[in-house]
Amino acid sequence: MTRRRLLTTGLLAACAAAAALPSFASAAAPTDPQAAAQQPLQLMHVGEALDLIARPLADVPVMVADTGLEWNNPDIAPRLWRTPVDSQVADPDNDTTRDVPAGSIGWDFIGGANPGRSTRPDRDPADPDGQSGHGTAVAGVLGAAWNNGQGGAGVAPNARFLAARTCWDGDLCFEHIQGAAIDWAAGLGVRVVSFSWLSGPLDADSPLRTAIVDHPNVLFVTIPSGNGGAEDADPQDPQPCNLGVGNVICVSTSSPTDGLDCGAFGARSVDVAVPTQNNFTTRNGFTLGGPVSQGPTGCATSWAAPTAAGIATILFGIDPSATPADVRSAIVDSARPAAAWQGRSVSGGIADAAAAVSLFQQRRGIAPATPPARVPAPVTPAPTPRTPPTIPPRSTRDTTPPQLKVVRRGLSLKVTPSERATLTVRIERAQPGRRSRGACRRPSPRLRRAPRCTRWERVTSVSQSGVPAGSARTLRLPLAAGRRRPLARGSYRGVLVATDAAGNSSKPRTFAYEIRR
Repeated sequence: MTRRRLLTTGLLAACAAAAALPSFASAAAPTDPQAAAQQPLQLMHVGEALDLIARPLADVPVMVADTGLEWNNPDIAPRLWRTPVDSQVADPDNDTTRDVPAGSIGWDFIGGANPGRSTRPDRDPADPDGQSGHGTAVAGVLGAAWNNGQGGAGVAPNARFLAARTCWDGDLCFEHIQGAAIDWAAGLGVRVVSFSWLSGPLDADSPLRTAIVDHPNVLFVTIPSGNGGAEDADPQDPQPCNLGVGNVICVSTSSPTDGLDCGAFGARSVDVAVPTQNNFTTRNGFTLGGPVSQGPTGCATSWAAPTAAGIATILFGIDPSATPADVRSAIVDSARPAAAWQGRSVSGGIADAAAAVSLFQQRRGIAPATPPARVPAPVTPAPTPRTPPTIPPRSTRDTTPPQLKVVRRGLSLKVTPSERATLTVRIERAQPGRRSRGACRRPSPRLRRAPRCTRWERVTSVSQSGVPAGSARTLRLPLAAGRRRPLARGSYRGVLVATDAAGNSSKPRTFAYEIRR
């Protein structure tokens, strides 16, 4: 089956400490050391939302489809959900299935720590040491443990993670892998799936599209764009945002003042916005007996999906019999109006957990609890690190991605990064296409009269990690996709990107070449 690349959004490094924000003591508010400084929890009134719930929240199985989970991290370990029965999971690259015994914490669908290699599924869904930790970080935003005396808290205190590793670092995810993961998770009872990556146009036979449509009892939380800034997503037809099904909610980023931020908007594509700056989440790097690795967040659509997924998880915990459409409509219809989002999203505002809980319980005929009296409580600012971070923050207002000095010589590139980085050249081949709805799509009978265009299809990649700042490296543009697979005749391009340890990526540099043999 053809593999299509899905672009993960970049993970952010440390950002400025949380600004002072008026908050209120809530009986249900988390007591974790950094909780009072978690601005998104306050802007969305998460503590107040839990005060309104009269019944105990049910645990809700969720899946973050990403680079895996550091499952022994104290903020993740108590939130794991073990498989209730023996199951089988598809290994689509090898056209077979694997057995997963009951009591497993999850499954690694893609295998190996290094991107670009063949998939080798296994039983360990851990987020690999020394990699970006993207999956662990987004999972912490959704459901890091509450009241455990460690760091901050996730949005949903009732989230239980089915650990699934479905992506390599370096923006390498594939539709057929995601489809297999969704089928397995949905069969085990997962109700919420969070995507912090983007897909291209989804054909009618796309495994990802099929999996979403075939599991209407699962709510999929997705994003319309990366972190390129506030631009209109509608003309780009972002997917799976625009599949037109009732079990997908598409969310973008809002600023601490309810304005537009680093994510795209869209009157048709974006359902609601959520704040992502000045939160606090888990990081890879836990060692037994040592401190838990945690850090603050900046603006990123990677954070937006799990933030909204956390609100959805709370609503499913109130009434597990609710449908994804019930949960989605409660979040969208109860959004707090914001001038910047009027006409730029379906809801025209910012997700509000307390308003969503109130509306959801009203529609489900559930009497609310009487909220306790609230008294003003001071906000503790995020601590200033003793040593200033060596990696710059990645946000639209303060972005310092790696800079590149590149010299091209024949079929090789001499590359010098401005800081320690991983250098990756993605090789793409020119393929015929047909233009439809603003994009160059794969030819099909339906598009036979559409204008012709050129689309680029990934065939292989070249990567070098840990290249020191100011050190020159030579990367060769390959003539083969492997030792025994020479590239076919045609037009190719290499897309060079440098990525630092925080996930900040340089601007792509593109180089064209021809293979004429």
